[in-house]
This record gives sequence, C-alpha cells and structure tokens, in this order.
Amino acid sequence: MNSWYHWDRKSVLYAIALSVLLLVLAFSLRVVVPDAMGHLNGHPEIVSQTFSGILPGLLFAARFLTGPPSLVICGIAVLGIVRYNSRRIAKKIERSYVPIPDPSCQGLLNAVAGEAGVKDVELLALDSSIPNAFTFSKGSKYYVAVTISMLEILETDELRSVFAHEIAHIKNKDRRIKILGLIVSSQYFYQPFVVLMVRAIFRRREYFADETAAALEHTPLPLMSALLKTAEYLRTFSGSMDLCTPVTSFAFAQRPKTGLRKILSSAPTIEDRIRNLIKLPT
Repeated sequence: MNSWYHWDRKSVLYAIALSVLLLVLAFSLRVVVPDAMGHLNGHPEIVSQTFSGILPGLLFAARFLTGPPSLVICGIAVLGIVRYNSRRIAKKIERSYVPIPDPSCQGLLNAVAGEAGVKDVELLALDSSIPNAFTFSKGSKYYVAVTISMLEILETDELRSVFAHEIAHIKNKDRRIKILGLIVSSQYFYQPFVVLMVRAIFRRREYFADETAAALEHTPLPLMSALLKTAEYLRTFSGSMDLCTPVTSFAFAQRPKTGLRKILSSAPTIEDRIRNLIKLPT
C-alpha cells in the first residue's frame, strides 16, 4: 500500500521513541495552577497549556516523522548551546554576586516557595543598577537572582510578589517549555509564522507566571506595584541593561518595545502585564 510515509522497522522504532518522548513531555508540562485566586489545585490550565505545550509538541512530532536525524542533530545542538550559555552566565553571575543586604530576604523566598510546593531554592543578590530578577538552575538546585537595585526600591510585599513570580516560573516548568520552543524555532527557522508563534508562547508564559504569582499572594496588587516601580525606573534610565540572563530564563523586567519590535519580542511589555493583572480579582 502506498502512503506518504514508509513504515519499516526503523520508522516503527522512531514512532515508539516519539510516543515515549511526548508522554514524558506531557507529564513534565503538567502544571498545578491557582483556582479562585488563592487555592492551588491539580487541574491543568487548559488554554495556556494547550497553547504552550501541545502546539510546539505537534510541530516537534511532525518534524520528527519527516526528518528524525535532523531533529536529533538540531536538538543536540540547541542543548549544547543552552549548556554553553548557562556556564558562561554562571561565571558572569559569580563575578557580580554580592552578599544579600537583608538576610531575611532568603526567609521571604523560602516562605513563598513553600506555599508553591517548590523546594531547595536559594537567593542570590547581583550588583546591578537595573531592577531585575530571573530564575536559573544548576543541577537539581534552583536559584532566584535579584539585583541590589530591585531590593532597594521595593517594599516587602512587592518583593515577595516578585519572588512569587520567579517561583511560578519554576512551578510552571517554564525552562522546559523554553528549551522545547528553542528546538522548534531552530527546526522551523525558515517559517516566520512558527517563529512568531513560539515567541508568543514565551510571552504567554510570562503572563501565566504573573497570574500564578497573584494567586500565591491572593492579590495582584503588590505585583502590579512592583511592575509600576520597575517601569518608572526603566523609563528614566538611559544606561545599558547590564544584566545578562540565561537563554532558558525569563527576565522580570524588559525595556519598553513598540511596533514591530513588540511583535517580535519574546517578552510582553510591563504595561501589557499590568493590564493583564488588572483583569484579575483583587
């Protein structure tokens, strides 16, 4: 029987490997999300997870069936780049690492992580003039990096909301989604629609982290306040964004973008994030 794909023994093995991979991926992307602004439940957030996980997963599967060797090579290349970038950023973090001004900040982070069910998270303070934060991992241990300037401009409840946002990225397994998105983008680099879709997925993950943080804090108001202070600081700041983040991380603050740069960006503007938070119950 003629078909578009010849199912020989190798094809069957590829299909089995793909099925196992997708099952592992589906399990790893399950998210415990907030219900009624404050209570966590075990039901996946259907719209966000469909948009963020299944669509690139289907593209991944289609590419696997039509060209498994190239996908494997591309995946290894992307993972190699991610590893190299992580090591490079880790060395840069070591050079800019400073003692935490207030030791109670680690306790604040631990409290937020405990409420979210995330364990073994360490806080790092970075010497930077830009109020920013991001999450990265080293082995099985997670780190939340926050700049000294952010620690200085935020009140305790605002800082806690920023911690909740970063913990949400860990809780929502956004690092894995970003790696998957990078692999899909590299495979479909010649198709602008796919690249734009992946970047839209990355923007959605930022919104979802905000929503999860608001649920953990039982209100979006402190996070909105922290975003407003950050936006005001960036609006009057003319220097360079001297904070370098790993490719698998989501930086809390980004410079304002308009027009085509906004469409092509992998992060939403602070103004759009605030508008999204306003829709949530307070």
